[in-house]
Parts: sequence; structure tokens; C-alpha cells
Amino acid sequence: MSQQMASSGPAEIIRRASVKALQPHSGRDDVAGFAVIGQPFASGDLLCLRSFPASTFGPGYVSVWHRSPEGRWTVYTSVAPRQSCPRFIGAAVSSVVETPIEVDWTGPFDLSVRVPAGELDWNMRIADTPVTRMMNVMMAMMPEALFRSNFVLSIMSLMSTAMLNAGRFRLCGHVPNRQWFQAGPRRVWVIAEAKATIAGRDLGPPAPLAAQAMLGEVPLPQRGVVMMGAFSFEAYSPQRHLPSEPAAA
Repeated sequence: MSQQMASSGPAEIIRRASVKALQPHSGRDDVAGFAVIGQPFASGDLLCLRSFPASTFGPGYVSVWHRSPEGRWTVYTSVAPRQSCPRFIGAAVSSVVETPIEVDWTGPFDLSVRVPAGELDWNMRIADTPVTRMMNVMMAMMPEALFRSNFVLSIMSLMSTAMLNAGRFRLCGHVPNRQWFQAGPRRVWVIAEAKATIAGRDLGPPAPLAAQAMLGEVPLPQRGVVMMGAFSFEAYSPQRHLPSEPAAA
């Protein structure tokens, strides 16, 4: 990893790494970009962001997930649900809203997310730590083929669980709509500061939830974690997988 990349903020690193197209692979649905894997708040709410400018099953998209303190999931998506995150998690959410989403880097380490339709405003400051810097050096040296190994991803999951102090991680397994998934992070950061409001309600400071949130068998982190890289899923099949629209929609 170059000294220039090591000293850049995530805004510039993500901008330089952004890809507009991915090579399709048989049997796989692939996306690339960055994600706020999860950010819990003292109110009991949890927010997630997926910003994937490249996708093999449709246009690039942005998606924001909100889990209420009562455990109700709402997904906001910038494109049709079947071409976005509900393609993989629709069975576990209560509602899906297709709507514009604004994602803006307001500084090298500062990210702003707005969902006008949901009256959601979310601002965060992203940080490097000695642990994330060490993890990033390790991931930069890994050949791409290793991110296709569930054994390697399971070891990486255990390392992330031990090192990030964010609860249990799982970088491979199955999503709620029954597809397998593999996460291939190339960079990781933590969120140092975050503030969010929903319909004027302040979610309070970042804080772990009383019990780690799950989306199907996938745990969401107990502190803000950002990952940049590629994410792969089993290609969607209506004969084998659940529909992208939730039953309550």
C-alpha cells in the first residue's frame, strides 16, 4: 500500500477505487463500492448504508436500512427493490421504499446521508485506528482468490470479531432471502462520531444495542464500521430464493 493511500482520507480512497462496471460471473450477483455495515445508537435504532456504484444485476444503487428499537426494518433504495438490497434481505424487512437518497462527502473523513422521504438525516466522521491500519495492510496483500474461500472469510470473521470490538462479524453465510454471500473487504474504518435524526427525533450518541442486532443469520456490528470492497451473492433464482418485496409491502 502506497504512502499516499495510507495518508488519504476515506473520501479520496473510495473515490479512487470506485468502479462503474463489473465483469459478470455465472452463478453470482456482484456489487462493489462501500458500506456502513451498521451504526447503532443509544435510542436503540440502527442505521446501515450501502453505496454500490457497480452491480452485475442492474444499475448502481444506494440503500439505507433503518432498524427501529422495536426491531422493525425499513429499507430505502434508490432503484427498484429487485435491483437493490431487498433482492437479498427482503424477507426480513417490514417495508421497502424506493426513493432518492443523498450521499455526500463533506470532508476527507466526513460523510452525510439524507433520505428526504424518510425525514432521515445522518452525519458521521470516519476514522483510522492502529487496528484498522493493520487490517488494511493485511487485506491489501491478499490475492483476490482468497476472498472466494469461505474458510479464509471465516478466519477473517473471527479476526474482525476479536480486533474491532464491535461484536460478532460474519463475512460469509446466507442472507434472509436464502442466497449465500461472501464479503471481500479491501479497506475498513470505524466511525468516530455520528449523529442522526428521523422525523426530528434525535437518535442520541452512538452506543451498542442491548443485544446485537441480526438480519437473518447475519449479525450487525455493535459500533460503526465502514468497509470498502466487493460483495458477492448467489445469483437470484425465483425458484430457490424468496421475493425481494417483503410480505408486508
